[in-house]
Amino acid sequence: MIWGTLLNIGGKLVEGYQRTQEAKTEATVAGLKADADIKVAKALAATKMAEQGQSQDFDLDRLAMENMNKSWKDELLLIIFLTPMIMAFVPSWAEYALRGFEIIERMPEWYRYIIIGMVVVIYGLRGMLTKILDRKFR
Repeated sequence: MIWGTLLNIGGKLVEGYQRTQEAKTEATVAGLKADADIKVAKALAATKMAEQGQSQDFDLDRLAMENMNKSWKDELLLIIFLTPMIMAFVPSWAEYALRGFEIIERMPEWYRYIIIGMVVVIYGLRGMLTKILDRKFR
């Protein structure tokens, strides 16, 4: 009778241990599933944001190009950018054109980037600039 009681107690201890191990395993599996679900949700959110960002860039570029018909800024920039080219064909002006580029080269970098940004916005070239910058900084 004592042996039966001891075996009964031992069996219950082993059974309790097994249940504890099963519960721990189930908790681990549930945690792994939750982590995987979080990673999938983050990836989907990032993809959606990227798609929306590309769409917004395209829309902004399209609007900029549509607004060119109503604006004089694009004509002014075209004149500014073509002036050195025209000056290069006039011998007495060619030196002034080159000197202008030397001066621009010495200007602060932040200023040159602002000018580039203005041209990009006015001509609706955000998509192209984004692609160039992505390639450069990868």
